[in-house]
Amino acid sequence: MSSAEKRFQIFAVRTTVGQEKNVARLLSNRIDEASGEIASIFILPALRGYVFIEGLDRDRIALLTQGMMHVKSRPITAVSIEELKQHIIERPVIETINEGELVEVIAGPLRGVTGRVLRIDRQKNSVTIELTESTYPLPISVPARHLRPTKQQTTA
Repeated sequence: MSSAEKRFQIFAVRTTVGQEKNVARLLSNRIDEASGEIASIFILPALRGYVFIEGLDRDRIALLTQGMMHVKSRPITAVSIEELKQHIIERPVIETINEGELVEVIAGPLRGVTGRVLRIDRQKNSVTIELTESTYPLPISVPARHLRPTKQQTTA
């Protein structure tokens, strides 16, 4: 088969959440690089519990993952690049945060504290939050890169 005839697809392999890197390492140790059947193995931080393999054949990937620790699903599903695009292109945190949302501070002296977004200053790339654990309202400006939106949303 010539290289012009080869058609690579991306396949999603379901794994135990938190074990994606380990599964990717195990897979990379198992592949035969000389065969050229696997082009890449990658994980996306936003999609926990999945390892993506770019390969020629679903059956070959099923053989690679057979009996491997932390691999969960059968059958292995093909995904298109369009489905993955929204997860591949990283958006700045400041674009994902809205006023009134709960956020968690993930860096700096306030690490681990949650707060409600009061104002967003896109020019300075900072967000003013009011700490939820505080006994009295105290607005604090925090760099946007130090914040992560929380999953649960409460009404104000």
